[in-house]
Amino acid sequence: MIVAKVNGYEIKLQEYQAELGEVLKNMKLEVPNDESKKRAIEQLIDGYLLLNSATNSDIVISEDEVEHEILELKLKYNSEEDFNTMLDNNQIDIDVVKNRIKNNLLIAKYIKANFSVETEIPLEKLQEIYRENLKSFKTQEMVQASHILIKGTDEDSLLKAQELYEQIKTKEDFDKIAAECSDCPSNCQCGDLGYFAKGKMVKAFENIAFNLNQNEFSKPVKTEFGYHIIMNTGRKESVIADFEEVKDALKDRLKRIDSELKLIKYLKGIRSKAEIVINHKEL
Repeated sequence: MIVAKVNGYEIKLQEYQAELGEVLKNMKLEVPNDESKKRAIEQLIDGYLLLNSATNSDIVISEDEVEHEILELKLKYNSEEDFNTMLDNNQIDIDVVKNRIKNNLLIAKYIKANFSVETEIPLEKLQEIYRENLKSFKTQEMVQASHILIKGTDEDSLLKAQELYEQIKTKEDFDKIAAECSDCPSNCQCGDLGYFAKGKMVKAFENIAFNLNQNEFSKPVKTEFGYHIIMNTGRKESVIADFEEVKDALKDRLKRIDSELKLIKYLKGIRSKAEIVINHKEL
């Protein structure tokens, strides 16, 4: 089934569904809506137009580059057997994967070669943007926490966590018990989880960690992972980052924006000349 045609090239339903799946992940949606459907088909159309331009350029992708990307993909699985099982389960031929990787590399190289912005941005301009957007450079409040985890959510797990809690009187007690009794791999660092901002931990854990004072520890807290005894070991308040800290990142971001604008303008131009037909009923 064909969902769109671009200069005679047919975008098939399977290709559209794969793209829509990626869009749903990025938009954090479970069910497609009009916006996600539109984004998926538009990305496929832009991708084809860019691929066509890249194919007609002098850019070459070597077999070594493709094989390197295949290796990187395989490393995301526990074994090569698991990778091959995934291909079989989804009825995907390895040559199709290689061709898609090659096309993606070709497009990426074409974009970098033609739309990168190398012009230096004056320091005064960066400082002006920084001053006008101070709130954008505000860091998130963070806490550092350690925990003792007892896996399981049954009564026995709770009783064990409560017994350990009763033994803790000082930070040294906490560190010792975390190292000896915690079921979390962080036990080798006395339960230390490092610094984290809100939204990085499960809600029940996060709420306690942010409301504890430094070196204060909690009673057992239940999450889906088990029972935690949590100790706050540090806090970083929300502050506006210094200009020197964000200067390079700001410069890179502005260059990326300029590159994206150049690319958008180019795509608008080639789309205006392309013959595009979308079968909206099939989206």
